[in-house]
Amino acid sequence: MSVPDVVETNRAKKHISVRAILLLLAVLSSPLGCCGCTFLLNVLPPSVRPPMMDLFKAEARVENRSGETFNITPITTTSGRPQVIMQLAFLRQRDIPLQPNRSIVLTYDAADMPLSGIAVCRTNDDCRLLAVDYSDAYFLDSFENLPSLEPSWLLAIRSLSPYNFGIVLFPALGLVPVVLFLSWLYLGKLEKKKCQKR
Repeated sequence: MSVPDVVETNRAKKHISVRAILLLLAVLSSPLGCCGCTFLLNVLPPSVRPPMMDLFKAEARVENRSGETFNITPITTTSGRPQVIMQLAFLRQRDIPLQPNRSIVLTYDAADMPLSGIAVCRTNDDCRLLAVDYSDAYFLDSFENLPSLEPSWLLAIRSLSPYNFGIVLFPALGLVPVVLFLSWLYLGKLEKKKCQKR
């Protein structure tokens, strides 16, 4: 076997080992792809999502009829203590701004995390409770008419990071197995082209 043939064989072996590593990494990172897809499906409008994803999902529309801007945070107490219900469609996890004469749709899991109340904050420390009756719509006419918010609810709100970086991170991580798999295919095509030239 000539020296060029030996060099070419070594290159082919190297490409095969790189391809094997890429394929292995693509398979191992496939749960990230599933996670990213599920996250993206949750963000899509209900008309586009598969019906099974909305099996226990419920919505509550909050309309601000006052002249002030409020920060809205949905809360559940299923676990025995107040807990913020994350909104996957928003970058903010808590203190979602609601401007005058605007409305916002909050989503929650009616089975595992039913809505216990909606915190309405004028400032960081000045918060009130918008009581829920499991109807589809709630109206904010006056901040002063709302009952005060329990300190434990305010503590639950403040203990959570304001932003939901998962809305960017999870879809990005979901692309990792796709990129690895496409790289594996691309290297395979390069190898075939080299074999054909010989």
